[in-house]
Amino acid sequence: MGVWGKKPAAPTPYDLVWGDGVVPSILFGMTALFMVLHPILRTMFPRTMRARGAFLLAFELSCLFPLAYCAYEGYTTWTTGLGAFTTAKARLYATSPGAVRVLQAHLAFEAWDFGVSFFNKTLRAPEMLAHHALAALLCYWALTMPYMHYYAVYFMGVAEISSVPLVLVDAGKYYPDVSKRFPGVDLAAKLTFLACFVLVRDVFWVLTAIEVWKDGLAVLAAGNFPAKYPGYVTASVLLTNVFFSALQVLWTGKLARGVYHLFTPKAPPRADAPAAVADVDAKKRE
Repeated sequence: MGVWGKKPAAPTPYDLVWGDGVVPSILFGMTALFMVLHPILRTMFPRTMRARGAFLLAFELSCLFPLAYCAYEGYTTWTTGLGAFTTAKARLYATSPGAVRVLQAHLAFEAWDFGVSFFNKTLRAPEMLAHHALAALLCYWALTMPYMHYYAVYFMGVAEISSVPLVLVDAGKYYPDVSKRFPGVDLAAKLTFLACFVLVRDVFWVLTAIEVWKDGLAVLAAGNFPAKYPGYVTASVLLTNVFFSALQVLWTGKLARGVYHLFTPKAPPRADAPAAVADVDAKKRE
């Protein structure tokens, strides 16, 4: 009970998202780290790739810490902290302290990523901007309603396990001297990313998506969802899950092509290549 016997006011969405300072602290930390790393990395890149490579590598390194935290907190909560979530009602409506920690970190990451992406052509692809915006919206709903904490732990936490080795892979892509100097580390990072991606974003992603669809459709069919959880929210979550799952398929295709090129030896240049090129040029001039 509050002062004069009155019940304390229910927390507002602002209190639930910003009140404890976690989200703004992560946003500030990522911004500060990027501002420190970017000028340092610019001095390490060749002149021809400073603008692109330094920005993207500073971006990736700034994202590493919240993503690693989401992965750690998500995995520990998923494996040890969700034993009571045995029914559809619990999986949709029950709350989890671990899920709150994952959602706060992920909301901050998605919001920061969305804003910074506008400053780089490589990052502001429409599907990625939509990805960040929708993921942030889902985090906001999950925190403020609260809603689907069980599934948030996986999709916003466990699924980010693959993002940690991806940072090392991107470091080699944006800073080729790293991969050339440490080819073993670069190969290990690529293989680790491949294994993690297939497990958490293909196999277990599909299994968890099937489960969330079963729970969501059961609630929609029964029509007995609580007033604070209107049907359109559940329907919207299921539709966004289709979008995110489609992205996993797209990324899996890109990953498969990358694996093919990684393990397919390049054909040696033909001995008569200069002559062949000359013949082609001569035919063009005819």
